[in-house]
Amino acid sequence: MKAVCVVILHLAALFNLRAVYSLSCLPKSDRRQFLSEGCSTFASVCIISTAPSPAVASDDRDEHQDVSYLLDAKTIDWNGPSWTAARYRSSTLQQSSSNYAPPASNSPVFYPTWMEGYHKISYKFKGASFPQGRKILTLRTPGAGLGSCLLLPNIGYNPSSFPIHFICNSNAQVYEDLAYNVPRTFEAFWTQAKVLGVQTNYMMDSNASSNDLSTKCLVTGEGCIAPNMRQPATRVALDFNGPTRRGGRVTQSTDVTILDSSVQGNVADTYYAAKTFSQYNVNQDLQLFYREVTSLRRKEIDVIDGKIRVAAFLPKYIRGMDASDGDSYDDNEAVAIYDYDILLQSIDETEAATF
Repeated sequence: MKAVCVVILHLAALFNLRAVYSLSCLPKSDRRQFLSEGCSTFASVCIISTAPSPAVASDDRDEHQDVSYLLDAKTIDWNGPSWTAARYRSSTLQQSSSNYAPPASNSPVFYPTWMEGYHKISYKFKGASFPQGRKILTLRTPGAGLGSCLLLPNIGYNPSSFPIHFICNSNAQVYEDLAYNVPRTFEAFWTQAKVLGVQTNYMMDSNASSNDLSTKCLVTGEGCIAPNMRQPATRVALDFNGPTRRGGRVTQSTDVTILDSSVQGNVADTYYAAKTFSQYNVNQDLQLFYREVTSLRRKEIDVIDGKIRVAAFLPKYIRGMDASDGDSYDDNEAVAIYDYDILLQSIDETEAATF
């Protein structure tokens, strides 16, 4: 129970809340090895280059021309669609995986050529800030509960290093292998949870993404060679087994959609990206909204450092489910911001398989 108390006290101190989800401590088991087959089937067509990455065009010129400023800004604003348009429909109204999620971005995020391949990534927590004060926070704030922010499933925790993967396709575009990376990030940050299956959406053509999900890739390996599984994606869904606040373990599901993104790469060996997310934790009927800002800088041929900043948002209609004190705040402005430093070291597929 010692580890449980550490988690509870840390989150309570971070958010100044009187209660958080309690967890049961379970022995750590070997990490799942998703997609062990098929990773080597993508022949490399990218040539390492120091050429800058092109910026993504956007009508929102102030922000999209300089994504980097968001890494040091005191606050971050919501830039996605309205809360109604960005939310998932209730699971009780779900008719199919495509029509209960909000529309995914048609523009997958592409990375510099020097991101291709496998990397060992390390995270170091730098701190959290609350631009509008702690009084407005509730347990429905992204990051307040374990697994409530899929990018950083356990805010404040420094996980052990783990592998991530970026693919280069036949068009010489480098993109994140979400089906590989998301389960590993989730288990590294939340060591008591074990991912059982993963699904992603896929690009129907160069200008449109599908809201449909691929065949489920299971921990047993079944379904993991589906042709759509390894394409650029803007939506990912996980099934996992994890502890609950009532004790015991249960299979749970979470679904995350990238609503919008922008990229800046005007300097060689430097890259910035901003993404806007909608997340739905099915079992808790919990809707979450947040933005991620990432910087990457190639220091050496096989070493990359950077920062990850996640801004959490709490729409008033969500806060009103738990609080009725009428606190006045701007729900289009972040209520919490979490900062991490990251370090990536290039490794080969054989070393990645040892984690």
